[in-house]
Amino acid sequence: MEQQYENNHQPRRTVRRRRVRYDRIFIALAMLVVIFILLFSCTCSCVRCVCSPSGDTETSSTEPVSDSTSTVVSIIVSTSESSTMSISSQEAVSMTLGENDVHKGTLAVVNVNHPYTFPMGDADLVNVEEKRSSSYTVNSSDIMLDETAIINLNQFISEFSTLYGKTDIKVDGGYRSKEEQDSKYSNGSSIFAGGYSDYHTGRSVDLYMDDMKSYYVASGDYAWINENAYKYGFILRYPEGKMDATGINPRAYTFHYVGVPHSYYMNENKLCLEEYVEAVKNYPATSPLTIDTDDGVWTVFYTELSSAGNAVINIPSCQEYTISGDNIGGFIIAYK
Repeated sequence: MEQQYENNHQPRRTVRRRRVRYDRIFIALAMLVVIFILLFSCTCSCVRCVCSPSGDTETSSTEPVSDSTSTVVSIIVSTSESSTMSISSQEAVSMTLGENDVHKGTLAVVNVNHPYTFPMGDADLVNVEEKRSSSYTVNSSDIMLDETAIINLNQFISEFSTLYGKTDIKVDGGYRSKEEQDSKYSNGSSIFAGGYSDYHTGRSVDLYMDDMKSYYVASGDYAWINENAYKYGFILRYPEGKMDATGINPRAYTFHYVGVPHSYYMNENKLCLEEYVEAVKNYPATSPLTIDTDDGVWTVFYTELSSAGNAVINIPSCQEYTISGDNIGGFIIAYK
């Protein structure tokens, strides 16, 4: 009986079960989700800014578009407080450009002293007949131009057509291969052998006036084209009084797409392409040039290739920018 009593009256042990704090788990998970969203949003924002060159495209651009025509090689986001543009406490886009990239871009100078090397990945050649607007025609269905140049040419001539009701402008010349240029040189229709013609870039175009059966001249209503070409990134490739620099007699009908803001500065200061490239060499990243355009103020600077054969370029993040080699020994960078 005593044993039974003891068994029946043993003190009961209280087993305490741990309570699962779901509220704390929920709070922790919510904090992780918020942190993830913030990191993801920041990353996406930076990527959009870095990968969005000028609407020329360029793009200027941007296109950049553009124009494009921009050379972008191995993009890295850097948080260094110092940069070649003396911009502190800002993230920067750092681009490492190589020797081959010097020969690419809308500002590549091609003449008797600086031959074109036909670098891979330069102009994005497309058929003008397939991409043109209804405001002009082409002399041949096989004429090719850089796509960014065509996009801006379409806007350019369409504006002229809208203002004056004319649709007789015709594209009569564009990209030339080395073989085609050699043929023209052999038959005496060009003074330049293959490799030395600006048409190789795919950004020079000849305009013809169909109604007048002649190459374009800046007279009457057509003078608007000369007066407004720069707003669309175009310049006269061989203007009056510049033969010493270009090596070619003046032509009223050959236009070259350089992109904004360069076209604005060249127009205001009456510079040909060769003169502009030489002028920009005086503006390094530490003391850049500023160019005021209808689309805002741009900063422009020049960077040479190093002795190692490359150039590291830093540009403030989340900015529109264009980069072009000069086909001589460096790069011209523009951003806003």
